[in-house]
Amino acid sequence: FLNGKSTFHQNRFEKFSLEISQGLHSWTHQVGNYFRLRKINDELLQENRILKGLEIKSSDLFLYPSTFSNKRRFRFDIKTASVIKNSFLNQRNYLIIDKGTADGIQTETAIISNKGIVGIIKSVSENYASVISILNQDLKINVRLKNGGAFGALSWKGTDPKKFIVEDVVMNAIIKIGDTVVTGGMSSYFPLGIPVGTISSFDRNSKNDFYTIDVDLFEDPSQVYYVYILRNEDREEINTLKQDISK
Repeated sequence: FLNGKSTFHQNRFEKFSLEISQGLHSWTHQVGNYFRLRKINDELLQENRILKGLEIKSSDLFLYPSTFSNKRRFRFDIKTASVIKNSFLNQRNYLIIDKGTADGIQTETAIISNKGIVGIIKSVSENYASVISILNQDLKINVRLKNGGAFGALSWKGTDPKKFIVEDVVMNAIIKIGDTVVTGGMSSYFPLGIPVGTISSFDRNSKNDFYTIDVDLFEDPSQVYYVYILRNEDREEINTLKQDISK
């Protein structure tokens, strides 16, 4: 053996062994750190999911009179997901998220981010779901002026991903630049009170005597990487009632 022939060979062998040992230790340490960080990240995502639910619930209840709020049931289930595709090259953009039917995800379910709304799930496979982005000129979201209380329809202007408009706001609405726009809660997708953006300008539409409002979103929807999935547990019941009314 080399290590038994001379001091030189012995030192070389020990040095080589030490390098191998250090390399294995470093690799093992890195692998251990990866799984520890992944576990910590998963735990943080779950904590954020719980906190986001409490935040949405408090925003929803805040906009109601206190005597009514105490009786309301928060009807949305919340899950987390990662965005693996987010298009922003068309007038009708979409996202792909890494959750599907295996995770209990359904179509026509709202997607939000930490600072705003993202879109609505269109189709679902076993492990993934496609989302109609709010950066889609065909999509209109029911919103409300937080301070004035008036409702309108939010849609993308088609250029800057943070520039939106709110149309069909009644003329007696109290509108102020800088005020917050929130989700209106009048659909079965989004709960009431999720912050969307702020009013940057507004103008009276002479054709129909409604206001058109320019809104700057709080977050760029094209730069979202983690999202929350909001499933309305009462959606089927609400849709059944809608169908009965339309008959």
